[in-house]
Amino acid sequence: MNTAEPTSGTFATSDLLLADEARYQALYARDTGALSQMLDDTYLHTHANGRTDDKTAFLASIAAEKYRFVDAQRKDQRVRRFGDVALLNGVVHTTVDVAGSRKTLHNAFFTAWRNDGDRWRMLHWQATKIVES
Repeated sequence: MNTAEPTSGTFATSDLLLADEARYQALYARDTGALSQMLDDTYLHTHANGRTDDKTAFLASIAAEKYRFVDAQRKDQRVRRFGDVALLNGVVHTTVDVAGSRKTLHNAFFTAWRNDGDRWRMLHWQATKIVES
């Protein structure tokens, strides 16, 4: 894992990676209460197909089990910190059940996080499908 050290503040890169892992665990458990606390009120989720959901729509899709996250293997993660904002990107192989059909997605991802003083809250998720050549 390639990471950059924090530029300021009391949170280390590992704190952000732990927050991201906790988010994945909440996704696996479909714990919308925990996810709601982890996602900023301005959260946007841009899917690899280009569609963007706001926080309310994303949480509703998790609650309705439109997507059921099974596993996410991340690699080549990089954290860059700019004061209270951190950017995390990398590659993820995600296994999801979509309407009863299991799929494996291979995406590059980009996330933006904000430190609100107590914890990291995710501002944005962006996925880009990786096309195998």
